[in-house]
Formats: sequence, structure tokens, C-alpha cells
Amino acid sequence: MNQAAERIESLKAALTGAIAATLVSLATVSSNVWIRNRLINDDTWLSQLLDWSTLLHLGVASISGFLFGVTYRYIVRQDQNFQLKSGAVLAFSLVRCLPQLETRLDYGSFSLGLLESLLLFGIAALILNRLMQRGWIKPFAA
Repeated sequence: MNQAAERIESLKAALTGAIAATLVSLATVSSNVWIRNRLINDDTWLSQLLDWSTLLHLGVASISGFLFGVTYRYIVRQDQNFQLKSGAVLAFSLVRCLPQLETRLDYGSFSLGLLESLLLFGIAALILNRLMQRGWIKPFAA
């Protein structure tokens, strides 16, 4: 495959990762805000969902998903190694969450962040794998 075609495939993988990560992050953040506000009988969950910190969180998830998508395509290539694929998900999840632990030393926040990141990158990887199996995104040929 020529260089332009490889770039297009990488862009497709990156956009897929960004969309998947944004949707997963939106689902986790909105459910978290909704549940927290239900517990205290507060009806302002929608305005809290549109808060700048939530939008920043979604933006970071989108950029992370974009970078994950393009990197995942290069990591897995045409290999069917489960450890390689799951290692990529775990590595991205840890890199996304370890700064939380370093700055706040809050293990609860770290655990929730790690769970969200594992979901975020795990679902993105599943979608990317499926699209590569169907030929909609071509794996990187070494």
C-alpha cells in the first residue's frame, strides 16, 4: 500500500478511536453525574453535564481515543496476538490514569479513572478489531 493510502487508513482508525472514546466517556460521565444527583435529589444534572470540566474531560477522551486508534493500528498490524492487543489497551489506560494518582493520591478516583479508561480503550479496540476484520480499516502491513 502506498504512503497516502496508509495515511488514510490511519486517519480512519484514529477517527474511529476518537468517536468510540468520546461516546464511552460521555456515557460514563453522564451516568455518574445523573446517579450522583439522584442520590442528593438534585435536578440540575443536565447543566452539570454541560459544565466546562465535563466538556474538557470529553475533549481529553476524544484526543486520547484518536491517538489510541492510530497507534493501535500500528501495534497490532496483522497479528492475532491477544496479549499484544490487551497490552495496548492496558498501557493506554495506565498512561491516562497514573497522573491522577500522582497528583492527588486518591485511590478511589484512580480506580474509577482506570475502570473508565479500560472501558474506553477496550471498546475502541473491539470496534477497531471488528472493522479490521471486515476490511473497512486495513491493518498496517509491516
